[in-house]
Amino acid sequence: MIRLDRLINLVNRPCFATFGVPVSYTPSLRNRPELEEQPIAITGIFDDRRVNLTLMGAGLNGMEAVVPQTTLELRLSDLGFDPMPGDEVTVNGLSYQVMDAQPNGTGLTVLTLTRIPDLLAL
Repeated sequence: MIRLDRLINLVNRPCFATFGVPVSYTPSLRNRPELEEQPIAITGIFDDRRVNLTLMGAGLNGMEAVVPQTTLELRLSDLGFDPMPGDEVTVNGLSYQVMDAQPNGTGLTVLTLTRIPDLLAL
């Protein structure tokens, strides 16, 4: 297993070097009070894409919709703990809240994010 972990790290390194962006990860006080909401600087692969969904049933009875799905993929070793819903990340000056965290079994986790409205823009 240790050899597999090394191979996975070797493959992920160029991916994060090529596609990674600087991210500020702030654990929520409720999830990790010991970290006192201190931001952690890491690198993640950010993706703001659209996903096709079928609502209200499947097949011909369903209604098709295209919805935004913002994700951030990060290395758990960079963070040092498991990300949790309610934590926040800042990417390119925009703030997002973690809605879901799905580890993929290879030391990476994909976070589903939702945009936090900018109060100054309101």
